[in-house]
Amino acid sequence: DIHGNYIEALGNYYKLQEEIRVTTLDASHNRITEISAMSVPNSIELLFINNNIINQIQANTFVDKTRLARVDLYANVLSKITLNSLRVAPVGTDKPVPEFYLGGNPFECDCSMEWLQRINNLTTRQHPRIVDLGNIECLMPHSRNAPIRQLSALSSSDFVCKYDTHCPATCHCCDFEQCDCEMVCPDNCTCFHDATWSTNIVDCGKQNRINLPARIPADVTDLYLDGNNLPVLDAQVFAGKRNLRALYLNASNVMSVPNGTFDELNMVRTLHLENNKLQTLEGHEFRQLSLLRELYLHNNLLTHISNATFAPLVSLKVLRLDNNRMTAMPIVQLVSLQYRNNLQGLTIGRNAWSCRCQFLQELAQFVADNAIVIRDAQDIYCVDAGVKRELDLIASNGVDCSELLESASNMASQDISGGYVPLLAAVLVLIFLIIVLIIVFVFRESVRVWLFAHYGVRVCEPRFEDAGKLYDAIILHSAKDYEFVCRNIAAELEHGRPPFRLCIQQRDLPPEASHLQIVEAARASRKIILVLTRNMLSTEWNRLEFRNAFHEALRGLAQKLVIIEETNVSSEAEEVPELAPYLKSVPSNRLLTCDRYFWEKLRYAIPIELSPRGNNYTLDHHERFKQPVSPGMIFRQAPPPPAYYQEDMEANYSSATTATPSPRPSRHGARIVDAIPMRPPSEHIYHSIESEYSAYDPQEALSMIPNGGSAATFMQHHAHQPHHPLQHPQQQQLLAPNSYRVHHHAAPQNNPRTSAAGHHAMVMQLQQQQQQQLFQKQQQEEMQQMRH
Repeated sequence: DIHGNYIEALGNYYKLQEEIRVTTLDASHNRITEISAMSVPNSIELLFINNNIINQIQANTFVDKTRLARVDLYANVLSKITLNSLRVAPVGTDKPVPEFYLGGNPFECDCSMEWLQRINNLTTRQHPRIVDLGNIECLMPHSRNAPIRQLSALSSSDFVCKYDTHCPATCHCCDFEQCDCEMVCPDNCTCFHDATWSTNIVDCGKQNRINLPARIPADVTDLYLDGNNLPVLDAQVFAGKRNLRALYLNASNVMSVPNGTFDELNMVRTLHLENNKLQTLEGHEFRQLSLLRELYLHNNLLTHISNATFAPLVSLKVLRLDNNRMTAMPIVQLVSLQYRNNLQGLTIGRNAWSCRCQFLQELAQFVADNAIVIRDAQDIYCVDAGVKRELDLIASNGVDCSELLESASNMASQDISGGYVPLLAAVLVLIFLIIVLIIVFVFRESVRVWLFAHYGVRVCEPRFEDAGKLYDAIILHSAKDYEFVCRNIAAELEHGRPPFRLCIQQRDLPPEASHLQIVEAARASRKIILVLTRNMLSTEWNRLEFRNAFHEALRGLAQKLVIIEETNVSSEAEEVPELAPYLKSVPSNRLLTCDRYFWEKLRYAIPIELSPRGNNYTLDHHERFKQPVSPGMIFRQAPPPPAYYQEDMEANYSSATTATPSPRPSRHGARIVDAIPMRPPSEHIYHSIESEYSAYDPQEALSMIPNGGSAATFMQHHAHQPHHPLQHPQQQQLLAPNSYRVHHHAAPQNNPRTSAAGHHAMVMQLQQQQQQQLFQKQQQEEMQQMRH
């Protein structure tokens, strides 16, 4: 007993099959792939090798096993085996032949496996009896409807092999180009044959051909031409096909059958013409098909069938005429056909039969007499003035047609008077509403975005969230994506309608912003927008401080997150352990830049506060009030803080949320601004503070005095000019390095009514000098670098 291991082969290195006296061997549930005569001792009686992966049995493997009684080969991967593989030692008549189990194997039943079906009927007593022959399933090489079939349901003609060319022994012209007896499979077709070449299948179907193949083998027995585009059939294609037994022309857009098309198909038993566009049958179509047993004409456009159409079909057993457009036909024709042929199957339903009294009497009588043959009696109805009337023809045997029609009319009137129409209307309306609700529920996010984009309506959403926040959103992004964020996302949101107040990480926060600065800036924003690109994953996300700030800002507030995803970055992002939970928690706020409705979804994801503010001011968004730029530095004007109500005036934000960000190196190179335009009156909330009030402690505050000017003059200028948001001391030092001297603040001594315009001109002159000095210094450094 060696079952249930990982054995891959039954070896016999020392060739001891004669010396080993083993009668029972259980090697099941292993990994054996092949067995041969050397794999099994000759003394074996019971061999269990089921549930392995055996795919080959060598010939004469069991010939020397004279005591063999049972072999279990169930559940392996045998696809093809030969008869010699199962050959056993001759068994006398006084002993039973060995029993084999072959079920559970994926056999491919082609022409080389035809013996398997009749192995139990062999009389040589040199082959085993297959106990589970009825459970064996076959994979058929050519079977459209049932590729897997039971072995017991197959006939010898079902075991076929594929071929391209074949020259029969009786053909002597195969070496010449024009040879009628040579079998050549047509182009783009597949051909099969059985072991004796009595079955020859040519499959040229489902190719939408407009012409029939030119050279079809003359000995073809089954011809598939279905699924093509053949409005008019060519009689020359079927000439000489005297062995043809089954012809498939269904679903080929056939409109007419010319005279003489099937005249040479004397051996045809089955003809498929269903699912075409035939309108009339004149009587000449099937005149030579005396052996035809099955004719399929359903699902056509037939309106007229000649009395002579079915007369030659003396062997017909199955006729399908259902789902056509026939209104009347001589019932005597069907009666004669049934009486002569003893039909086994007939369908005439789903035709618009006439409700004329005489015709209905004949039809009812025929249906009642042939109820067993007619398979669709429940689908037979008549049409009167465009109204379909259901007919119970089987139960109306012998009933006058007037009573039949009166009964049908009464049933219709009772249905109408019974209130079925309002009930039906209500049911339809209810079904329609349910379908609409399901569609709206499934596409609810798309519906919300569409309503917001076209009408500005937010369905099932508050009008605004977190009123009083400094920013509508903070955008976290990689430094490598700065141009994309500023020129695309920020430009669209800050200058669109309505405009949004944004805090851009690389623009409005100091470079390499600390954990606390990012967290407080995020808390001062109503939404957190993460621009998720490969640059973000490879740069910012690798910073521990950035990740900690990101997690801290979204702790318990995952609904604030909006993710803008670069195309084809989702799979990489979902593999990041710390980022994957956020991607799953906000599926509706994951926006792809390639989305057709990207901007509508992005604006919808950032709710804007619509209520009026305590102090009204204008949002300039970095365009209207621009500070002068010195070489190598860019001075950015961030959006002003919001106008708080009186009770909110004591709100305090740290340096991470100051209205004026720290400067950072320019991304566009150095440029010089020669003049500063006059700024309009400020609407900043601190502009209302009186000029005598100082935001600094008179004893400890420091002020920045340009070029050694007096503190009094500078403070007077500061008091009369539009107020700038207060700077953090570190930010003040970054504004103009090496250009200011720091002095203790002294009370102003000059005239407080000094002209604001004069002070402004002085500041302009000083700043221009500062810019020229920095520019000259930068040029000198560049020249030194070029020399090195």
